[in-house]
Amino acid sequence: MRISQEKDTIQTAPIIGIASGKGGVGKSVFCVNFALALGELGKKVLIIDLDIGMGNIEQIIGRNANTNIVDAIKSEWPFQQVQVGVTPNFSFIAGGSGLSNLFHMNQNYLTFFVEQLELVKRQFDFILFDFGAGASEDMLHFMLAVNRLILITTPEPPAMADSYSLMKMVYGLKKDLEISCVVNQIFNRREGMDSWQRLSSVAERFLGNSPTWLASLPKDHNLLMSVREQVPCMLSRPRAHYCVNMRLLARSFLVQCIGQAEHKKTGSFTDKVRTYFGLLRRNER
Repeated sequence: MRISQEKDTIQTAPIIGIASGKGGVGKSVFCVNFALALGELGKKVLIIDLDIGMGNIEQIIGRNANTNIVDAIKSEWPFQQVQVGVTPNFSFIAGGSGLSNLFHMNQNYLTFFVEQLELVKRQFDFILFDFGAGASEDMLHFMLAVNRLILITTPEPPAMADSYSLMKMVYGLKKDLEISCVVNQIFNRREGMDSWQRLSSVAERFLGNSPTWLASLPKDHNLLMSVREQVPCMLSRPRAHYCVNMRLLARSFLVQCIGQAEHKKTGSFTDKVRTYFGLLRRNER
């Protein structure tokens, strides 16, 4: 496995979106433990909580932030100053209220956001956007601009249906976006694989594209207890079944990123998001 080589392959920190079709599937808990698993592999990771108004990264980690992403953008505080360090390889920027209206209020806010993002990308190996469930109009533009989207679902029919709806929205606007699927809260591996295959088959048939398989993660009492205790499972119960599988998932993810970097140029997140928001056209006038 060529994990030790990806630093040379991936020149700038990719932007990875963590998304779900509905709430309650464990998306933010996944995001935190995934970041910690990548950190164990020597990768520096920053989570930016974009589940604005309902962000819960702080609660999952048990660390309060003095400010949030909305305050930082409105006050033009450097992102480096508003990061909260959790481990040497993992930091986060908390969410807040108001970002859903951010891009309607002032074009300069978005410009500041992408400029700061370019700066922090130099300090990290991966930037994770923790999106809210579903997709608001503004957040959809961000989803379309990420290097890869990780879709979190569960085997329950409502979660599967909402995951399909999200893919329909995304693929309808960007057919070639890389989407990886994680089936969460499974009883056994067969259940996870079967769920992905059903979702993938329907997406391929009706949307003309389908998500790649990443991994499944088990139901685990240790994970539930870690959430209640506000200490991530990767830190409080590193030998739990969930954590063992999360480490395998992180390694598989890095291999997928190598393949994407070798076979496909994804372009700059900044250029893409400006294009989707129409800023380039307005700036050229």
